[in-house]
Amino acid sequence: MSKIQQAAEFFKMDDLVEAERLYKETIMSQPESGQAYLGMGLIALKVQQFDKAVSFLTKSCELLPDEASPLIHLSEAFNGVHSEVDALTVLEYATKHLPNIAALHYYLGLQYTIFGDLDNAEQSFRKVIKLTKDPITSYALLELTRLKSDPEQYLTLLEERLGQTTIAAQEKTVLHYALGNVLDGMENYQQAWRHFESANLLQSKLCEFKTAELSDFFKEIKTTASLQVLSNQRSLLTDHSLTEIVPIFILGLPRTGSTLLEHLLTDHQDIASAGEVTYLSHEVAAFLFSKTKSHYPNSIANLSKAQLEAAAQIYLKKMSVHAKGKGYVIDKLPANFQSIGLIYKLFPNAKVIHIQRNLADVALSIYRNYFSQNEPYFCSLKEFKQYHCLYADLMRYWHSQLPEFIHEVSYEQLVVDKINTINNILDFCGLPSQMHESSVTKVKKVIKTLSNVQVRSAMSTKSIKNWHNYAAHLSLFEESEHVD
Repeated sequence: MSKIQQAAEFFKMDDLVEAERLYKETIMSQPESGQAYLGMGLIALKVQQFDKAVSFLTKSCELLPDEASPLIHLSEAFNGVHSEVDALTVLEYATKHLPNIAALHYYLGLQYTIFGDLDNAEQSFRKVIKLTKDPITSYALLELTRLKSDPEQYLTLLEERLGQTTIAAQEKTVLHYALGNVLDGMENYQQAWRHFESANLLQSKLCEFKTAELSDFFKEIKTTASLQVLSNQRSLLTDHSLTEIVPIFILGLPRTGSTLLEHLLTDHQDIASAGEVTYLSHEVAAFLFSKTKSHYPNSIANLSKAQLEAAAQIYLKKMSVHAKGKGYVIDKLPANFQSIGLIYKLFPNAKVIHIQRNLADVALSIYRNYFSQNEPYFCSLKEFKQYHCLYADLMRYWHSQLPEFIHEVSYEQLVVDKINTINNILDFCGLPSQMHESSVTKVKKVIKTLSNVQVRSAMSTKSIKNWHNYAAHLSLFEESEHVD
């Protein structure tokens, strides 16, 4: 077995240290080994060192000009450094250079989708279907059903693929979600639910933990983030080299309208967005652990103001990349609701926006959408109910401790009365109401969430009380028809 093969095996086993050693040895002895550079790029992607990944994968593409894998991963690395246009350029080149590789057209379709270029996205996914019958076809079909351009035309093909006896469980899951989308559009809600249910059952088997296991973590947050701990905040310095920016955190449950709210707020001349980033839970958490040898939330208990300042600067430096000269930058990772106390300690000037939506509609939206993460509350209504209880209890705690720090927004109110809702948010942020009406279908903003198709459409009330179509299956959430 060659060193390249050995390194690949270590990579599969998640032994990145040994894999990296072997790839480096190969590069030293064979400087033209494209596979070794590809391996180093994959390791860099795995640990989210995207700048390094771009460098290694660019070299791999030069040495392996007729292989698709380096090009696909290079586009992933460019997305990681928020150079989405470069990722698009790579994939457009790749599909012209290697026009018969279905995977390249699939990833190009995804890239078009995040830019809102839905016509070209549809063409790319259609090419996948024409080129291959491999499992990637099912993923392309799922995307086509999300685009909502006459999805009924794919019904027969979806049913034929699902009827194959050799199909893997993961592909079955994707096909069930896609069929559910098609049948929902046809208002065949009974059959649609059966497919959503089958998809969730299959995916739940892949989950490695139960929601109940999070209970102690949520209790620990409340125990640790006492008023005394929260009162120790960093000083807002004005003499450091990094220009001070004000973070806006949009948080809450998934599928509550955070992407729509972000989309609308970034029409303001002073607001930019980083999207859903993990700077708090990754970079900042890692720094705090290095100083305290404790994981969050225990890591916030006894921090000095100097440590708080250093942690804040790590975050602000990351966010400044997205600011583009604007004073306010949105971080819309929903799970940041777990870190409101840390946000308060690091950024007492931050603006925290908690968006809520009718819980039954949220439950349905989560249940009918395919999440690549196999987490139990994404694929079980009972598990989601438990997760909601943990979330709601923690939000009540934050409101009791930091009553003036959090601004509440209702998704329903946002849809029905957009102008007043946005103006109230701007007032909370201390910004003038300088919004302008724009056609969301024409704006080519980068949107990487599951809502990247829906948010391009004109706002409507169709998504409000959509759960009524499946009321018989959502009795767990009926009492939550109205947002508190």
